[in-house]
Amino acid sequence: MAGIISIDGVSLRIVGVELVFADGSRESCTSTGDYVYRCGSGSITIHVDDGLIGVEINSVKLLNPMFFAELILNVDVSDRTLALTLHPEAASIYIPAFRYFNPLAIDRQPISPRPEDNPVYPPKFGAIGHYDYVRRFPCWTYPVVKAVESIPDYTVFVLAVAGSSYIAILTLSNGDATTYIGPGFRVRLFLGREKFRIKRSWILSIGVSNDPYEAVDKCIYNASRVGVLKLRVNKKAPEFINWFGWCSWNALLTEDMSHENIVKIVKGLLNRGVPLKWIIVDDGWQNEVKKGEEFNVRVLKDLSANERFPKGLKGLVDEVISLGVEKVGLWHTINIHWGGFEEIVARKLGIECHRFPLADSYVPPPQIEKAMEFYSKFYRWVKENGFSLVKVDNQWSIHALYWGEATVGEASRNIQIALQVGAAINGLEILNCMSMAPEDYSNYFMSNVMRVSMDYIPFWKGDAKLHTLFSVYNSLLFSNIAYPDYDMWISYDPYAKIHAVARVFSGGPIYITDRHPEKTNVELIKRIVLDNGEAIRVSEPGLPTRDILFRDPYNEPILLKIASRVGDAYVLALFNVYREGIEIAEDISLNILPYKVEHDRYTYYMVFSGRRGTIGRGESINVSLKELETEVVVITPIKSGRAVIGLKEYILPPYPIESMWYKDKVYVKSKALGTLIYYIDGEFRETAIERNQIIEL
Repeated sequence: MAGIISIDGVSLRIVGVELVFADGSRESCTSTGDYVYRCGSGSITIHVDDGLIGVEINSVKLLNPMFFAELILNVDVSDRTLALTLHPEAASIYIPAFRYFNPLAIDRQPISPRPEDNPVYPPKFGAIGHYDYVRRFPCWTYPVVKAVESIPDYTVFVLAVAGSSYIAILTLSNGDATTYIGPGFRVRLFLGREKFRIKRSWILSIGVSNDPYEAVDKCIYNASRVGVLKLRVNKKAPEFINWFGWCSWNALLTEDMSHENIVKIVKGLLNRGVPLKWIIVDDGWQNEVKKGEEFNVRVLKDLSANERFPKGLKGLVDEVISLGVEKVGLWHTINIHWGGFEEIVARKLGIECHRFPLADSYVPPPQIEKAMEFYSKFYRWVKENGFSLVKVDNQWSIHALYWGEATVGEASRNIQIALQVGAAINGLEILNCMSMAPEDYSNYFMSNVMRVSMDYIPFWKGDAKLHTLFSVYNSLLFSNIAYPDYDMWISYDPYAKIHAVARVFSGGPIYITDRHPEKTNVELIKRIVLDNGEAIRVSEPGLPTRDILFRDPYNEPILLKIASRVGDAYVLALFNVYREGIEIAEDISLNILPYKVEHDRYTYYMVFSGRRGTIGRGESINVSLKELETEVVVITPIKSGRAVIGLKEYILPPYPIESMWYKDKVYVKSKALGTLIYYIDGEFRETAIERNQIIEL
């Protein structure tokens, strides 16, 4: 039936279609059947393909270079939907926090009044013009639970209950267009340059299932069938995420960034027994100048480090590696620096570049052949300086760099393909950052690690709550695309424990940004890192549990929960991030897990309290946590009267052990020295175990 899109029993009704033209006029389109809508100046064809919705447009008038089309969809869903939005107003509470707490981390005086510890979130989302949107760095998604009518503008993902099913909807950057969802399922299409014709562009990917996690999986899988995006599980995992790291950002910012300070901190950490295997040289190494009429931005002046690196970047890398670090990463933005680069950089690399007039600078060219040459030569220079990893920041900006020159879909696709190929052929792994926008995630066909949260802010109670909340909910979507990065943190932060637990459950990289090695919480680090520098992580990225998918643990008295697996054990992390700061008690049952519970009976072990017992289907465990307390629960199946929990010295006890079953016996081999906790003959027991020792239970 025209106007009705049916996906696995859920119907989406097209109730409005508009075209917007370069002269500012708008025309409503009416259906002529077979998903074709016509108005006086053009027509739009809706393409439907097994969970995918696309558009194709022909017009006799130039289409608006910004938002050129709108579709209003009607979907019968419940009152509460989970939305992930890029709306920059969500970040407004963070601006004063950056100015207060970031200077404290480098022993400076704050430049802003202290923000409140329990800020209001979410804010009231109002309408926002697109130029204002772009000026406010819309690079992170923020979770909000709202009715459909209140979904914020610039939402990119929605999960909702539709009858007896769940529906997951993801916006895409594909063909010529980038898509956003707004209040009432208003779908807006962005272009980037004036055109008469829009080639087929897939705008929405949809998954429907009676299980919410399967609905999300289907949604991302459908997106991977078109365009460039590939699933995380089908891509190679970067090797660096298996090891413990350090990043210079909060430790030094740009003010104290230098060869001397990096070496001093790395030496200090290694001397205290922190087994660093990789580091990132973050922002602040550049030889730069500030430019631009409209924006006063930092532009790369020359392809070299500044005077605080007297031995050059290669000299820094060589010295750090001589200390025992195995991988060194270099920070840059997708356009090389925040405001691009000077012409001399292009000349030194021998490449053609694209003029960016707003900053009076140059950026990578949006044409695929030229972009390929650009990134391959730039990354050759990075590799020649000894780096094996790059942190690519500010990726959202490809949305705005090429307006008037290329459509946003075409430019972002070409830039992302060239960047990923250029890094790969030079043997560089990528950590993606500021990239939770459709132009980026829609084009990750090789990239397999991405930040899934706003920046960590040291020492702030508000960030310990909200950063954890954001990361957990964002992982529901983005863990299907790449390994989630919950960002660095300081080990002597008063809330370091909650940050550490969250990162262990991220499934992605684990790295600190300590400035003072003498303050480093070595005991905490020993609980999440093996002696050889191997980071203790869950087997797959953690997911928010079933009971909180449409709840708000920051504003409701309910524990934030994230679950994953290690071997045959389920692991569950609980956090009290409630804004009001009161103690919360809950009954925790097996049915909240995002997995099928296959066994009749399990043991449970609480890592921090030491509580232990058994639990079956229909039973529950009462857990009580005070403000910003956290607990890790290991849930292990009982087989042949036995269950192996793991080493009690670690936040994730099952990680350092390998269990091998033969008939009714289990053999346990350990990667580390520690105390093995196990269950046998109806009781819990503990025994010492050596590294590489095998014990029969």
